[in-house]
Amino acid sequence: MSKKISIPFQQNLKIEGDLHINKKSNTLIVICHGYKDTKDEPVIKRIAELLENNFNVFRFNFTDKDKPFLPVEKENISTIVSYFSDSYKEIVLLGASLGGLAVLLSVENNLRINKLIFVNPFVYYFKRVAWRFRKILISMIFFYPFAKVIRENLNFYFKSLKPELIKVPTLVIVASNDKKVASIHGKTLFKQLCAKQKKLILDDQIDHGLNKEIYIKNVTDYIVD
Repeated sequence: MSKKISIPFQQNLKIEGDLHINKKSNTLIVICHGYKDTKDEPVIKRIAELLENNFNVFRFNFTDKDKPFLPVEKENISTIVSYFSDSYKEIVLLGASLGGLAVLLSVENNLRINKLIFVNPFVYYFKRVAWRFRKILISMIFFYPFAKVIRENLNFYFKSLKPELIKVPTLVIVASNDKKVASIHGKTLFKQLCAKQKKLILDDQIDHGLNKEIYIKNVTDYIVD
């Protein structure tokens, strides 16, 4: 069972999402999608449907839409966590691809975030990615002196990226042969985490976007286990 949720954000903006309800669970998993994705991507919906058998799941759209702005994404996540904090005993953030970076930058000083899950995370601007994403990163560096939004994005990134301070239990799931975001992102993140309870899963079958049902089931099985 799922229902539409609109969470008030800044000014006239609202965070639009779908809450998948499991009345037997006191845990909420918040799914943070990747670059140019939405809550209604087939993969995101399917992950939510499978996880709903064990947890409550909230999938939503970041309010920055087609122009990722990390400070706004952090505020989106903080607002969602605050909105649900009295309703669930445990709140878990799940970040996929670029959504993993948004999750990583949102954890510090937020005591209501209990666990983290990363699926093929993009974390480090200067580690290997596919040419499509590399072009975006190169353009960000080139236009850094001229574009305020790019400066603010990068400044926030370098100021806030502190994986060594993360102490909550964390699961990192990485495609060994990821063609879009190299597995070194997830491996490096895992090494830098300070959490005493942390686990790295390297899967040599799944791809970056989980484009087959079996890949999605593999990932959700890892999460449930």
